[in-house]
Amino acid sequence: MRSFARTVEGLNFFTISVLIVLSLNLSIDYNRASAAQMGDGHNMPTASLDNRQAALMFNIDPSPVIAEKNVNFDLKFLDNKTGNNISHVTYLVTITKGEQRIFTESLHTHDGNLKIQFVPTATNPYKINANYDGLSASYVSDFGNPIKVRGPIFAMKGNYTVSIEITGVDFDNVFIPSPIKFDFSVPVAG
Repeated sequence: MRSFARTVEGLNFFTISVLIVLSLNLSIDYNRASAAQMGDGHNMPTASLDNRQAALMFNIDPSPVIAEKNVNFDLKFLDNKTGNNISHVTYLVTITKGEQRIFTESLHTHDGNLKIQFVPTATNPYKINANYDGLSASYVSDFGNPIKVRGPIFAMKGNYTVSIEITGVDFDNVFIPSPIKFDFSVPVAG
């Protein structure tokens, strides 16, 4: 009986290990582009989402980004077939400079359009001015205003990488099994 229990325990460990490896492999599939290559207001490459061809549209203002100036992101996740926004989108937004992660937060929008305003300050860690929604486990904007982030983000010149993962769509509390990931570079001038 004891060896049977060990065998079952070993199989459970093996099954869990295989599932973890498979899920990591699925989440590595992502799109990478430079904001300069894509141009503001253009769609990133599309990704399949059920019966939709989902696209991330973005606009960065100002362009080019200048250190110590406010930076506005306008993100829209839409169905390329219909042109309509996909609703109840949860974004995991990460910003790095070199190997240092300087911002990571889960942000949610009910209408698919997310506006973020980065206000460079010496505040460390950064502060977010937005409501926190426990259902989506994310920050949401207040009445369509941008989510304001105050801190040392885009405060110095250099190359930044913005990673955006779509982790949920259609409902506040339903997350997709394999997030859709988009990466792009944002050069910041001095």
